[in-house]
Amino acid sequence: MTILKKLIYIVLGFFSVIFLSGCSSFTGVRNDFENAGYTYSEDAKEYIDELMEDFEEKDVIVTPHVFTKELNIAIVLEFSSTKELDKQIKESETLQGLLKDLQKSDYVRGNCLLIPIGLKVKEMIDIFQGK
Repeated sequence: MTILKKLIYIVLGFFSVIFLSGCSSFTGVRNDFENAGYTYSEDAKEYIDELMEDFEEKDVIVTPHVFTKELNIAIVLEFSSTKELDKQIKESETLQGLLKDLQKSDYVRGNCLLIPIGLKVKEMIDIFQGK
């Protein structure tokens, strides 16, 4: 019986690690953009003040991140969880407007949402998706 209990604990521990590591996708996103030559900007909020105000009014925890390369700006919104991201996509008119007529799966990676601005949108989507 003790061997079975140990095996169950090991399996549960393994799946917990897998689940928890999947909660935040930003580290992978950041690495992918930086490896592609993009520069991380600490001044993210100035690019998206209106969108951030919308989230702040609703007490939604979201962290904006900005990557730049030449004339391209990749804004990545990091939500507290994928559940919160899905909820905001359904409830936020601003996000619905941004995602209107776009393939949602291209702009979502885990708990992160991409807003590409520039000439190389396809490149930014591919980087964001880890391709």
